[in-house]
Amino acid sequence: MSKSINDSVASAIFLACERGALPELRQFVSSCFVELAHLKNELDETPLHVASGNGFEELVHFLLKCGCNPNIGDGQGDTPLIWAARNGHTNVFKYLLKSIEMVNATNKNQETALHIATRYTQGKAVLALLEAGADPHLMDKHLETSLHIAAWDGQNGLLDLLCRFSHFLDIQNSDGDSALHIAAIRGHLECLESLLENGAQVDLQNQSGQTALHMALSRGHVDIAILLLGRGCNSTIQDQNGDTPLHLAAEKGLFTIAQTICQLNIPIDIQNSQGLSPLHVAARFGSIEIVRCLCLAGANVHLKTNDGMTAEIVALAQEHKHIAVLLGKVKQEKERQKFVEQLTTLDIPLNRIKLKVFGSQGAGKTRLIQALQRPSSASSLNSLVESVSRRFSGSLFLSSSTTQTGPPPLSSSVHSNKGNQNSDCAFSSSTSDEGIHSATSSTSSTSSSAINSQQQQQLPPPNRHKTWPYSNNSISGNNKEFKNGQQGIDIQNMSFTECGEFSVWNFSGHEPSHICYDHFVGNTDCVHLVVTRCSDDPQDEYKELLYWLNFLKGRVTPTEPIGHCGLMARRAVVAIVGTFCGTDSSSSSPSSPSQPPITLNEAEAMMKTLKMRFETHFEIHPQLLLVDLSAQTDCKGLKELRNFLVKSRESILQRLQRPLRLLDPALLFLEQLREKYSQFPCVTWNYFTYLIPSEVNPLASDGHCRQLIQQLQLIGEVVYLRDECKELDYIVISPEWLGTHLLGTLFSNQFAQTNRTNGRLMFEDFAAAFPEVADTGDLLQIMETLQICSLVEPDFEFPAFITCNPPIDIWQPNRPQFLYAGLRIKPARGMEQTMQAIFPRIQVSMRKSMQDFQDSLDAELLQWKGCSKMLSGKMEALVRLIGDSVEVQIRGPSSMSNSAIYFLEDLTNLVEQTAAEVAPGISTERHFLSPKHLKEHRTNPASFTPEVIMEMQLNESLIIENSDGEQEEFTDVVCFGSTEVAGLLSLGIDISVAQLQPCTRSELAALLDPSDPMGRDWSILAVRLNLAEALPSVDSTGQSLSRTDQLLAEWAITTAGNASIGRLATILSEMGRDDVKQLLFRRVPLYLFNSTPQIITENNIVNNNEII
Repeated sequence: MSKSINDSVASAIFLACERGALPELRQFVSSCFVELAHLKNELDETPLHVASGNGFEELVHFLLKCGCNPNIGDGQGDTPLIWAARNGHTNVFKYLLKSIEMVNATNKNQETALHIATRYTQGKAVLALLEAGADPHLMDKHLETSLHIAAWDGQNGLLDLLCRFSHFLDIQNSDGDSALHIAAIRGHLECLESLLENGAQVDLQNQSGQTALHMALSRGHVDIAILLLGRGCNSTIQDQNGDTPLHLAAEKGLFTIAQTICQLNIPIDIQNSQGLSPLHVAARFGSIEIVRCLCLAGANVHLKTNDGMTAEIVALAQEHKHIAVLLGKVKQEKERQKFVEQLTTLDIPLNRIKLKVFGSQGAGKTRLIQALQRPSSASSLNSLVESVSRRFSGSLFLSSSTTQTGPPPLSSSVHSNKGNQNSDCAFSSSTSDEGIHSATSSTSSTSSSAINSQQQQQLPPPNRHKTWPYSNNSISGNNKEFKNGQQGIDIQNMSFTECGEFSVWNFSGHEPSHICYDHFVGNTDCVHLVVTRCSDDPQDEYKELLYWLNFLKGRVTPTEPIGHCGLMARRAVVAIVGTFCGTDSSSSSPSSPSQPPITLNEAEAMMKTLKMRFETHFEIHPQLLLVDLSAQTDCKGLKELRNFLVKSRESILQRLQRPLRLLDPALLFLEQLREKYSQFPCVTWNYFTYLIPSEVNPLASDGHCRQLIQQLQLIGEVVYLRDECKELDYIVISPEWLGTHLLGTLFSNQFAQTNRTNGRLMFEDFAAAFPEVADTGDLLQIMETLQICSLVEPDFEFPAFITCNPPIDIWQPNRPQFLYAGLRIKPARGMEQTMQAIFPRIQVSMRKSMQDFQDSLDAELLQWKGCSKMLSGKMEALVRLIGDSVEVQIRGPSSMSNSAIYFLEDLTNLVEQTAAEVAPGISTERHFLSPKHLKEHRTNPASFTPEVIMEMQLNESLIIENSDGEQEEFTDVVCFGSTEVAGLLSLGIDISVAQLQPCTRSELAALLDPSDPMGRDWSILAVRLNLAEALPSVDSTGQSLSRTDQLLAEWAITTAGNASIGRLATILSEMGRDDVKQLLFRRVPLYLFNSTPQIITENNIVNNNEII
């Protein structure tokens, strides 16, 4: 046979092996008399290599019978087994694994088949090789094992498998790195966990002296470092440069790691080869948080480097002057110990919590507070009123020449300090019950801090209201009597006889100001009083109490876990007080008390009903506390109220975190800060976190500042405001200024008289109303943060101040060719009268959404009282307040149906999201309106309730019946007739029960947790859900947790694919609990969008749930 024939035959044989063509190969062998055992290509590859690499089992078997050597290597030394392992062809292993030598055969890089299989992540091949006796401890030319390779690539599954077959996990490569080192430096957390769980040495050092912790920190892998520290690694080991892990954390600015190491109580002054301690390194690299942490842990600030430099000198050399100043303050050990002690907690609770008082105007809130203040042995209420009147008389008005002192907290400009001038105007005290306000510091009424009196320190004289009285003068420039009672929030610190100290927040009943109360209500670590004036008609009182209790319920965020019968984990503490004045107070005596207008039976019946409605969210005092405001001494109701306040205060204080010792010096500094920023007492959070360590305690970290600000809020000394849009936080250091002066002025009738009917005000309007504020822009930032206004160049729009009604022709029937759709967003049943206070906030959100996208969109927004109209290209939207609901209507050309549905969805989401932000405790429902009736412009279009739409889905129908008995198609009602958009919907019945909101879960628990006479409760539900085996564990929790909620959670986990709303509804119907099913249908989303693709039309863009 010639050479050319031999080459062509060889090529054909290799091609046959590559393709698995066994018949052709047999033919070549028999006809050409080729000896396959000696056949190789130019890369020294044999037909057995090719067949093994392609996994042709029969072909491999044939080649071996023909004498091919399974131990021979190719040009790289790779055996056929390595070829098969590289590609994961375990089916040919049985022919190639004839001996241990074959299994552990190596190539020219000293790699075994196990190395190769691991590198190419062939899990089945790795397992087969290990079971065949492959040695996982064999090293390649770099001294790396398969463990090193798996750790490098982050193959946790393979690593775990290799660990099971390995007896020694700490083999080190040529650099001295073990697999643990590799996993640490590469940041593979799961691999690290596998190695540690299987016994890898955590403190093994490589040739550079580094442990796995060193290597993790060198790459900034904080999670890896936390795990290693938790596993007890030695954080004092030094590498070849003398650096400990703390040195590396200081260099990289890894505060969490430095803090964790410092808490281990290990030496932190270890010096490296240059004489640098971790403190030197932190000072050198400018990490002030780590410098604070080290000083707090006792680092030696006097320690010197090899060059004789202290950390302070190192900081100055690197121009980190703020760090040098800090180190200078803690040079003296006595001073450092004082600062350290301030950052520890006291063994006693706070000495003050908030008391929030709600009620309509004229309910007697202020007189009730005065009655609580008086000594129980007071001889006359009139004498108290006279003393209060004297306290509020005098000079309270602004001087026109006053200006802000010091650098403004919200701007960078600097103003001169001209000092405060006393006004010569006299205050004319109002005789209105709600018109009395504090003119003293929040800390002046009782102690100087919120700490126990044993810890109190003397404060500077209070001067919080000296330059910003809540007065008519700031509005009109002349001295007029404030005739309309309290506006905004009156805030005072008071010590009630036998009750202790409270920060009393008296919320005005003036309805316009209710739109911003959510910024001050919602925390459950306080006491709430709802005050009503008793009348001859208990129904009036009941309706008034319903409004305020619904108001509170809506603004308290639901907390988990859900307790028995739907009780929330953190319920607000509430008492209801009924006030009245005796008819003959002059002759009244303790033996003949005045009788309230409401009878005992009426009061008990009303309280029983209120408790049933609100006990899931509130800890309500069981009795209506009737207080005679004309009584000269404590009546029975007032005594009961005092007892309630004592017990509630003690209960809340016991569960709160103990105060920092820093709180007292912070309160002293806060008074100085109020003096400095008396005209505009607001600073940013960033500035506050700069001031506390600069002026109070240099060792206070951001974490200490957060803890401090939380405690200052709990005792009523500051208000924390967050601007979600700008991601900027503000601290109002004088709550009285915000509640009484700013909000009280804004929502006063006098200020309302200066407003335009369109609700738009100019800078000049605010400059005239608040002349003491140097930069009106700062003031408007606070109002924007409160979400009561939005910028409409060059003015600011306040929807709450809009008085003009929408025009009659706002929605004319002149678009017969347009498609129509709409819905009404209603609060849950029993939560009526909640959307009225939210709608102005919805209008603010709509305006802000227009600002976000107006550069790229042809859009316009017009707003009136209770109504807004948005235009986007040829589409129109009408959003208006209709009774207790918000109605959204959309119309547009039929060619834009796809865009119109997203237009409707985005506006609806905006309304719902705003409602959830203002009142997270309110559940809302979507009631779609008849497109046919909307197109006909009927005054009262028919609607489709959530229950009807969900039943339609459950019955797999497309036809739904409206409230007038007419039938329409689901796609017309919801999707403007677009089948394309309808295809993107996930129906409400297919939503998982895991997505149920806490409020809904609480309501379900309230209905299913109680024992049912016919057994239709949680126990039968468990059987229906096939969770009978879970009954003992669920029942063992007693009444601490809701059994219904536990079952639904377990169902969602164990049968995730089947745990849908539709399946639950079917089960509830089978149980005969249609009441629960109807509730479920009203609370779940009617549908969800699987995706929201960008839809572009001629004049608009709708994208990803963003408002047009």
